[in-house]
Amino acid sequence: MKKIREATKEEMIEIYKMGYDVWGDNLPYEEYITMCQASNKYKKGKWYVLEATDTKQLLSSLIVYELNLSEYQIVKGIGSIATPLYLRKKGYASLLVKETINKLEQEEKCNNFFLYSDIGIEFYKGLGFIVLPNDSQKYKDSVCMYYSNENDIDSISLDIPDYF
Repeated sequence: MKKIREATKEEMIEIYKMGYDVWGDNLPYEEYITMCQASNKYKKGKWYVLEATDTKQLLSSLIVYELNLSEYQIVKGIGSIATPLYLRKKGYASLLVKETINKLEQEEKCNNFFLYSDIGIEFYKGLGFIVLPNDSQKYKDSVCMYYSNENDIDSISLDIPDYF
């Protein structure tokens, strides 16, 4: 069994470690962890984890940001989706993204989600995200994508968020 829940402060080093191979930029490990701990960006969001309930092992993690793009709609940004290297390609990140969105739709009535893909768009397309049109893209190396159960991209009237 697996469950999605908010991460605890005690788990943050383990969570940061999940993305070290991707976001570490050749920094020494301790320096990378210190940088993550000091990150204002990471402090602004709410971290979620996918946990194996029998072993309490963390299988995947992500952060959710309040984007405040509209006074009429709740809009969230999803980022820093990571799974330990040895657990990748088992569906854990997909499950975490889908279930976190479902949780936020149910509990907070949020129907608008953005993310920036640094890994290629196919993974997120498989989860129902769509690529914003080229004239809405803000960055060359990271593609902004959108997800909603209620709105298609043509019907939303939201500003496209900066990288979060």
